[in-house]
Amino acid sequence: MCACPAIILKIALLISIACAIAFDVMEILSDSVNTTTNPVLIKINSGACFIAFVFMTIGLYGALMNTLCIIRLLLIVLVAFCLFKIVLWIVCVNLSRALADAFTQLWFQLNTASSIICAVLTTMFCMRLHEQTREFQLGF
Repeated sequence: MCACPAIILKIALLISIACAIAFDVMEILSDSVNTTTNPVLIKINSGACFIAFVFMTIGLYGALMNTLCIIRLLLIVLVAFCLFKIVLWIVCVNLSRALADAFTQLWFQLNTASSIICAVLTTMFCMRLHEQTREFQLGF
């Protein structure tokens, strides 16, 4: 596991959640303006982005207050969101190259990358909090 102190992981997680929220909002706004691609895919993607936005906002609170249950919930949602984005990207490329170029624009790619980074940092922070609470319970 990472040898970083919990405060460093917490700061990195908070920054990555803030960036992921910003990219999420920008992707939703860009999808609402973009009318050249399939409207069904845009609505599905915007719905998934909104759900991730809500849980990342709740996860921001969980990271600030070191609430392990909320952080685990954030981790589950982030992993599902990342898998959804990657599968959607693969499906768009396999359907049509023009659809993939129009749908997977810059904000889609940045949101996917920032969500993956956020999921990795959430995993590391969750492991560190679990380790600290276990040490506290055992009396170390």
